[in-house]
Amino acid sequence: MADHNGFDMPPTSIASLQALAIAARRGESQAPKLTPGGLKLLEQLLAAPDLAATLSISALAERHGVNASSLTRLAHALGLAGFKSLQALFRADATSGEFYSTRAERLLDLGQMPSGGVRASQQQTLWQEEMNNLSRTAEGLDDAMLARATEALIAARRVHVVGQRACFAGAHYLAYYLGYLRSDVRLIDSLGGSNLETGRELGEGDLVVGISYRPETRISVDYCQQALEQGAQLLALTNHASARLAEMTDLTLLASAQGPFFFNPMSSLFVLIEMLLSRMAHDMGGDAVSSIRRREALIARWRIE
Repeated sequence: MADHNGFDMPPTSIASLQALAIAARRGESQAPKLTPGGLKLLEQLLAAPDLAATLSISALAERHGVNASSLTRLAHALGLAGFKSLQALFRADATSGEFYSTRAERLLDLGQMPSGGVRASQQQTLWQEEMNNLSRTAEGLDDAMLARATEALIAARRVHVVGQRACFAGAHYLAYYLGYLRSDVRLIDSLGGSNLETGRELGEGDLVVGISYRPETRISVDYCQQALEQGAQLLALTNHASARLAEMTDLTLLASAQGPFFFNPMSSLFVLIEMLLSRMAHDMGGDAVSSIRRREALIARWRIE
């Protein structure tokens, strides 16, 4: 049940879990008695809810440098039955409509964003985390997977690129430059509500590039699912291996998106797309140059500024 401090025991939501962590950090009498290590682990889970919602207990423990039993003990200290009950809170949060506001509140309340006019420090923190995202993306990139993705983009009869909301920027960027390198590329947007009808033309030999970050957009997932059912291949670009798009295909490229930012950091996605386009142009060789020249000639002909 909820007490006057605004949290439930045991916690029933991420909001109450967050309030509980703040109360424990302040040493409030009604807060559960957590060890310093347990409180630190709880705050780490709240700072990276994507990981807490998707990773197994062993993978999550390894990520945070603790034993799996530490996660179980933390759950018990919070009055929960075990790790699965704790993870269920994060998974429920992932499907709610308040993803960004909850993240913003969590970052501010837990003191993970500098405040009080220390703008240089805040900017440096965000910059460093984006550099870390770029490093993790590059270090985790499977060259064999990149080669397969490039081959699929070159060989496909048609390529549809779908990404909604924040991911639309990356989808547009990829589709635009794919149009320089090959023909039959279509960017799928939501104008006119004809997404699924457009997907009906896909089949064997076609490729859909699905770009989706948490919280994933149903339109993107549904479009990719329909394309797969019709025999098309799926290349997923996402920020975590447990994303729905990643689970739908064995052809996935991951862009790290972690850190103290209210929204999803996107820098690593664009760098990943640049890597993909560069590899594609390199593998195509002279054909890529010829295709780019044809596109440039068309732009010049129509005097497109």
